[in-house]
Amino acid sequence: MSLYLINLIINVFIILIFVRALLSWIPDLARRYRQAARLLESVTEPVIAPFRRMVPPSRTGGLDISPMLAVIALVIIRRGLLLLLAGWAP
Repeated sequence: MSLYLINLIINVFIILIFVRALLSWIPDLARRYRQAARLLESVTEPVIAPFRRMVPPSRTGGLDISPMLAVIALVIIRRGLLLLLAGWAP
């Protein structure tokens, strides 16, 4: 897999997580585009769910920080993969 493709896939996933978070803040918009919101949830949930189990919203005063943690993890993974594939890491 090329470096460009890996970077593109992870960037798209990060954008999808941001869009999902925004839709959760604007319920009327999520209801209007219900099918798209469901698709977005089904695509992003496998990445977000492990972080939600580690830090449930009940431990953070009702605030769900799992999307933010998922984005941070994706950025770290992308960086590591790009370094490994580019031959910059030991």
